Amino acid sequence: MAVKLIAADMDGTLLDSNKNLSPHIFDLVKKLKEKDVKFAIASGRQYFNLINNFQEIKDELIYISDNGSIVYDKAKSIYVDEINKEEVIKVLQDVRKIKNIYPILCGVKSAYVENDNEIFLENARMYYAKLEIVDDLMNVLEKDKICKLAVFDMEDAEKNAYKALEKYNENLLVCLSGHNWVDLMNPGVNKGEAIKILQENYNISYDETMAFGDYLNDFEMMKNCKYSYAMENAHPKLKEVCNYRAKSNDEDGVVEAIKEYFQL
Repeated sequence: MAVKLIAADMDGTLLDSNKNLSPHIFDLVKKLKEKDVKFAIASGRQYFNLINNFQEIKDELIYISDNGSIVYDKAKSIYVDEINKEEVIKVLQDVRKIKNIYPILCGVKSAYVENDNEIFLENARMYYAKLEIVDDLMNVLEKDKICKLAVFDMEDAEKNAYKALEKYNENLLVCLSGHNWVDLMNPGVNKGEAIKILQENYNISYDETMAFGDYLNDFEMMKNCKYSYAMENAHPKLKEVCNYRAKSNDEDGVVEAIKEYFQL
């Protein structure tokens, strides 16, 4: 069976270490379209951030944004998974007590922060093109659907923020999504579930799906496709569940692997 759907993570995967896209990716997506292959960007980033990165081909892509909690296809939202407001309030109250970690509420209309720390904002703006600074994040809950709560840890998310927040795993999915980031979403919300939605919508099978990733928020996505590629620079635990290996993000690993498969 030939591959009909390809999904690729952004940071550490499609983007190199300097946060630049491969100069070959736009032409590659166009060639894949000619073969009726759909290409999805699967990221913890916000939808508005993603389309800014792909202006030239933005209408050719599917966007699995905010780690799968919001999915767009041809600029139309086809899936939104809102977190219960009471759960958001509990996490916010906890996060505010911990030094050097900062919350972001990720909604359908925008992302929201209540702290103007320069280092935090610089990192937040890297992933969120629409970002509002508000006086109190609690007030946001009445004006937007919050689908993800992202937490930026100034030091080491795996050792600090994740350990402080993993107790919420009972009612939420707590996911380590980068060296400085922890994401909280509804249970069952992840890139893998978003892939399943696309597979069902387009009648595409496990054997016809390819995916690329580098971090633990890509774990479920890899379990839902035959052609699962861990980048050479990927987290060791992700490499364990992938069926294939791609060159690193600094060696254009995604483009090289796709060209090899399709003999382009």
